[in-house]
Amino acid sequence: MGTTAVNPGSFTGSSAFSSDLQQVIARAVGIASLPLTQLQTEQSTLTGQQNELQTVSSQFRSLQTALDGINNALGLGSYGAVVSNESVLSASVSTGVSAGSYTVAVSNIGSQTNTLSNDGLVTVTNPSSQNIDISSTYTLRVNGQSFQLTDSSDSLNGLAQGINTSGASVQATIVNVGSSSAPDYRLSIQSLNYAPDTIQLSDGSKSLLQTLGTGSYVTYQVDGQPSTPINSSSRTLTISPGLSVNVAAAGTSTVTVSQTGASVSSALNTFASAYNTIIDELAKSRGQNGGALTGQSIVYSLSSALTSLANYTSTSGGVQSPSDLGLSFDQTGHLQFDSTAFSQISSTSLNAVLNFLGSKSGGGFLQAAGNILTSITDPTNGLLPQETQSLSSEASDLTQKINSDQDQVNQLQQTLTQQMASADATISNLEQQVTEITNLFSAMQTESRAISG
Repeated sequence: MGTTAVNPGSFTGSSAFSSDLQQVIARAVGIASLPLTQLQTEQSTLTGQQNELQTVSSQFRSLQTALDGINNALGLGSYGAVVSNESVLSASVSTGVSAGSYTVAVSNIGSQTNTLSNDGLVTVTNPSSQNIDISSTYTLRVNGQSFQLTDSSDSLNGLAQGINTSGASVQATIVNVGSSSAPDYRLSIQSLNYAPDTIQLSDGSKSLLQTLGTGSYVTYQVDGQPSTPINSSSRTLTISPGLSVNVAAAGTSTVTVSQTGASVSSALNTFASAYNTIIDELAKSRGQNGGALTGQSIVYSLSSALTSLANYTSTSGGVQSPSDLGLSFDQTGHLQFDSTAFSQISSTSLNAVLNFLGSKSGGGFLQAAGNILTSITDPTNGLLPQETQSLSSEASDLTQKINSDQDQVNQLQQTLTQQMASADATISNLEQQVTEITNLFSAMQTESRAISG
């Protein structure tokens, strides 16, 4: 919303009164520009208010994100899995998990089938230009399923790439079984599954691979069941809805899934921090030397909404207010979170904590707080977007008024300059006539004296 400052211009005349005429222009333009200067001051004030509203809006969005963090912590984020023997396995939780204890006995961590190209094939010293076989078409068989390959590059690199993009559950690599000075590059194919897979590559006339080791299944039992261990072709095992373990070694380990308040505690602390950031920002617009929003009603409205948010109460359950969770105001109006107090209440009455907090769509503190923040930040009906739009419209109207006034001042300056230039030219002409007449009288006087002398 920038504007061009008024410039009375520079008037250059040839008469003795040119500087006086310039002062007339400057004074007239200066007087005409007084309303324009006032409008520009108002424009600067509006710009400051808009910038401050953007800052506050961003902070309220952060507070809303922090509230979402509490909501998320109440769901999956409140569950954790503890493993008794981490050398045997690790555990992770996902949607659908529930509290419980599981004993996992791993009898075999499984292995993958490994193959290597046969001895006696073409010795490859440069895999980018040579291949183990002269054929350009191959058949890869994995557990009886065939995959047709075409190597257009006639290179070992091209053959390995073709295998890896074939869709077969294998991984092809190139290994050097020779020395650095006399390399012997071979094709190595390994199954992706932990299972007794069979792998073979043929050029149509002969087999090209030797099996170095046949894979085996991962075998395990959960809580001693079933009597015959379960076979798995993966080391990632789903032992309960939402609970998976990654096997690392044979052995037995107990996995305990429980719901705790640790993640909720962290989320509440983040919420308090985001809340205080807004409180500090709004405080800048109060008092005699306040900021851009000083005196604006929106500061009171936002402060009132924040207070009602933090003062939410419930009449049922063991937790009835945020202060019961460790959230309380200090003397400066900041929201302080006492993690120790929260730990005490959550360890004895976690259900009461969860019931008080509720969810963003199912009642409780989260829904009430969510509704308050929505009334402030909603893009259509929110208090901040509406105030921002109002200021934007006001600023747009003011810019048009400034541009109109600027044009009028510019027109006045142009007209006065033309008038003063005309007047200066007339005065200059009269001055020349006076000079000529004065010179004429002087010459006549000189001549008269010469005659009389």
